[in-house]
Amino acid sequence: MSCQLLKLARAQSPEKLIKMAFEVLPERTLQAVFGTLHPKQHRILEQQRRRKVSLHCLADTLYYHQGAQLSRLGRWNDMTILQMRHELAKRGKLEEGEATTLSEWKLRLRLVCLVTAEKEAWRKAASARLEKRTENKKAWAAQLAAYDKIDKDLSEGALVEAEQHAIC
Repeated sequence: MSCQLLKLARAQSPEKLIKMAFEVLPERTLQAVFGTLHPKQHRILEQQRRRKVSLHCLADTLYYHQGAQLSRLGRWNDMTILQMRHELAKRGKLEEGEATTLSEWKLRLRLVCLVTAEKEAWRKAASARLEKRTENKKAWAAQLAAYDKIDKDLSEGALVEAEQHAIC
């Protein structure tokens, strides 16, 4: 299960991979990836003595991160089969045996349907949150109006009492 693009990523020099990683990957992903490096590899990277360091983990992360970016942008035609399989497996929508039996078209179709459904669910949730926020604002406004009315009634009552005391 290999791809030419992944092979090219793995063949990059460690310095280039690290530079790309720091440009592209979020901080948490970087921490997770560099946390998996063997201490000896870490030392080699820091000292930069050798150029042939096995950074397949970093290359794989960059490769699959690119696939996730393409999926989020809706550019499914630019994704490789491995990236589509990874995105579907990450979401739990691809069984182990299905990975090899599904064609590129079926993988793409399943991914498009899944991402579209996720986006629609996100839009509905965002709409519900906005509606709830609007209801809360209306409730707060009604509560403030009620407090203002109470304050006004109390101040008018105090004025009436003061006038009665002044008359006496």
